[in-house]
Amino acid sequence: MKQSRLHFMGIGGQGISAVAQMAQIMGEEVTGCDRQASATTRALERAGIAVQIGHSADHLSGAETLVISPAVPALNPQNPELLAAQQRGIRVVTWQELLGELMRGKCVLSVSGVHGKGTTTAMLALMLVDAGLDPLCEIGAVVPRFGVNYRLGHGQYFVNEADEFNHNFWHYHPRLAIVTSIEFEHPEFFADYGAFLGAFEHFIRGMDTQGNWPLPPTLILNADSQGCLELRTRLHDWSGTVVTYSAAGDPQATYAAHNVRLSGETSFQVNVQESQGGRAFPSERAIRLQLPGEHNIQNALAALTAAHIVGVDADTIIETLEGFGGIRRRFEIRHQGACHLGTRVVDLVLVDDYAHHPTAIAATLEATRQRYSGRLVAIYQPHMYSRTKTFFEQFLHAFDAADIAVITDIFPAREQDTGLVHARDLVNAMARQPHFAQGGGEVLHGGSVKETTQLLREILRTGDVVLIMGAGDIYTVTEELIQQNDALTEGNR
Repeated sequence: MKQSRLHFMGIGGQGISAVAQMAQIMGEEVTGCDRQASATTRALERAGIAVQIGHSADHLSGAETLVISPAVPALNPQNPELLAAQQRGIRVVTWQELLGELMRGKCVLSVSGVHGKGTTTAMLALMLVDAGLDPLCEIGAVVPRFGVNYRLGHGQYFVNEADEFNHNFWHYHPRLAIVTSIEFEHPEFFADYGAFLGAFEHFIRGMDTQGNWPLPPTLILNADSQGCLELRTRLHDWSGTVVTYSAAGDPQATYAAHNVRLSGETSFQVNVQESQGGRAFPSERAIRLQLPGEHNIQNALAALTAAHIVGVDADTIIETLEGFGGIRRRFEIRHQGACHLGTRVVDLVLVDDYAHHPTAIAATLEATRQRYSGRLVAIYQPHMYSRTKTFFEQFLHAFDAADIAVITDIFPAREQDTGLVHARDLVNAMARQPHFAQGGGEVLHGGSVKETTQLLREILRTGDVVLIMGAGDIYTVTEELIQQNDALTEGNR
């Protein structure tokens, strides 16, 4: 890329913020703006990127390229910066397009799928780092070992998280692609499941099949996902290599877990159907994960499979997996022990998680139930009106493992409230389901983020395991509870 001034609009998003910092480190002049301040915008400012709050055409002064998040035109196609850039002939690209440009000349390893992208991408990235391959990396959440959600390396590999919304992953042309799972998502963009599945097919058919790399074009599919199996059928004439993995122990899978343990600890062993590149994998070696649940075994298997195919040795793969403590907001244990809640002190576990699809919520709650014995309190912020309406029936049973479910008001993201659905509708419908109606649990409407925080101060008690979930600003509930605890703890010293 030639040195130029890049202005990033909507810079507070995880993906776009990573690309902005990568561009800055590569020598570009970078500025940005967003609708509101956040932990991410503050981190960007500490990194030396000027960030302005709000949108204005004045931000474009001297800019040669406007880099946007796809949410910007979806939320407001009349955005003043966007219109001004178009009128002035300034180049407008999404951050995914820019990332695709940054990938040129690299052997790209992309992780796609509805669930587990971030965790799997981080696992794979760290395996390559620990193997001394010095990869470039872009992940959709902060990786604690990196301190940020990206890594600038000088090796030949570029590891990235490939999102299907807005056909974003069509801008990437990986040599190796992982698909962790496929089920209908993003109803605000995709007309139906057929269109959704077709987007994945297009992504795979656009993979790098001509580059001169040390591995053939390779697709890694989750054999436990029906959608992945449907994708494989559609790719019957694709010329690349297809490899499968299974946490459920499918004997037909290339990499299959066996001796799986989920209660008390999360561990498994791996059978490899055939030697990959002449490299065997020790089937008798138990791999113990810090993160709970079968879904995290699936994530680990996906990353393990990719790293093994690339050539990372088994000892490094296992050591990385066993040392992996997660990424930001993916079953992130934020507090464990005594917690001040106003005038009360209770002993609890406070977990922050990004889950916002019914399948992910149910899997996360089940994994928590397997790991902990206390009362399970699940707080969920529904994400977008269209998603809440489309997946309404699935949400009704997603919380059956919880003792208390608190549903907050819907986070609008890139949508406007047209009265399509309200959080109270979901709460009332959940209350009529057997789990809650027959006394197996209690479901409450939390209201706003502020009101939900106050409700938790009133209902939490010693022994609770508190799981705060959502893709919006629900994380601020966690921040508020921790900050209050820290302030009261310091004041009592």
